[in-house]
This record gives sequence, structure tokens and C-alpha cells, in this order.
Amino acid sequence: MASKTIEDVLFPGIDVRVQGVNDSSGILVVEAVSTARPGRCPNCRKQARRVHSAYQRTLDERPLGSRRVIVRLRVRRYFCDRKSCSRTTFVEQVRGLSARYRRSSTGLAGWLRSIAIELGGRPAARLCRRLRLTAGRTRLLRLLTAPTVPDRAPRVLGVDEFRLP
Repeated sequence: MASKTIEDVLFPGIDVRVQGVNDSSGILVVEAVSTARPGRCPNCRKQARRVHSAYQRTLDERPLGSRRVIVRLRVRRYFCDRKSCSRTTFVEQVRGLSARYRRSSTGLAGWLRSIAIELGGRPAARLCRRLRLTAGRTRLLRLLTAPTVPDRAPRVLGVDEFRLP
């Protein structure tokens, strides 16, 4: 039987290295660093070559037992070297863990979305409190946004008119 590392238990299949774990007052704080290859620019899709800087993001993660989990993730900011691209820098996103402009992990967001779909606003918020998830009714309802319309959607729709006398 092979022994598992803490990365395999907390972040299976995700390119991060855990640097430390701190357990205080029922909250598990995990210090992690991204180990993924350099990201691609979201605008022009060119792979980055130069690191601009690094900073720490704080993400809420799914609870582990009765403990709330917070991930302090160190990510890199890259330069986009393509002259025609309007973006000069961009931040890497760790696939399976982080998404742009989000303060919770993609796993936690998936859980919350499922709860919101099944229960709606206030009942879902009550269940989240029982599960030790931090989510209010408005946050849960915001997760229920309509899917985006594809780029190839028709621009003009025809409507047949019909009227009985």
C-alpha cells in the first residue's frame, strides 16, 4: 500500500505543493504554492515566459470533517510579451482550485451551486450554516445565473404572427 502525501489527500490531481498546515480554533489554514507550468494569456493565448511578481490569494475550500478549510495560495503574475495584445500582465489560475475573481475554490463553488439548485435561497443558506459553509442566500442565488449565450447565436429572430378573428 503506497503512502499518500498531504497534496494527494487535500488536492488530488491539482498542481500545488503544500508548505504548511495550521490548525487553530476549528479552522484549518493550508499554505500552498502553485507548481503548474507557466500559464497562457487569457486574451491572446500565448504562453508566458517571464514572471512579473507573486502574491497570495485566500480561498475558501470545502470543509474537512468538522473543520472549515482556508487555502492561502501563492500564485504568479506573468508578463504577456506579445506586442499586439492589450493585456500586459495576467495571473495564473490553478486548474481545479481557483478561478478568476473568485474567493472560493472551484470545488466549493460546485457544492454551493448544487445546494442552490436544489433548495433555493433561504433554505440553502440554512443548510450551508449546518454544513459549516460560509454562504448567504444572495451569494447562493448569484450562482444560479443563466448560462452564457454562445458566440454563434442568431442575431435576429423571426416571429410568426397569427391571429384569430
